[in-house]
Amino acid sequence: MFIKCVRKAIKRHGERIKNISWDYAHKIGDLIAELALKYQSVIVLEDLNELRENNKKNKKFNKKLGLWFYRRIQFCIEYEARERDLEVVKINPRGASSKCPRCSGKLFEYRRRVLRCRKRGFICDKDVAATLNLYRKYISKHPRFGVSGVAPNAPKPDENPSGMQENRDEAMKTNQII
Repeated sequence: MFIKCVRKAIKRHGERIKNISWDYAHKIGDLIAELALKYQSVIVLEDLNELRENNKKNKKFNKKLGLWFYRRIQFCIEYEARERDLEVVKINPRGASSKCPRCSGKLFEYRRRVLRCRKRGFICDKDVAATLNLYRKYISKHPRFGVSGVAPNAPKPDENPSGMQENRDEAMKTNQII
């Protein structure tokens, strides 16, 4: 039923949605390329070609529906980066959002979309963990950047870049730590 409704909506609003999504994708690509140029950075993206969807419906349709905007954004980022002679690297995202960026241990669900490392007590958003791990994978393959895998403007060890970490003492008082 859901797929039929989506197909009808695509037929009804397809061209308009396509134009809006291209506009947003170009704006995002331009913004990222400008930031990379300003900070003389390399753009690191997930390699979406390795991504597999685990859906029980029509897999081909679900995959297209699930990935179309991400691929479009990546295309625009790569296009804008080429215009500015910037390097774009694609990294395999396997395990990026399930490993702790600090110790590479397994992250466990703490709250909705928030994960926690039981070993280190590190708490962050799932997307932040994936971003940090992709950066870590890139640094391990390109050691000339940063020192020991740490960017010059990286947050201090006691800072959390996602702004998600709670005061540990308060969490322990309310028995929220698993």
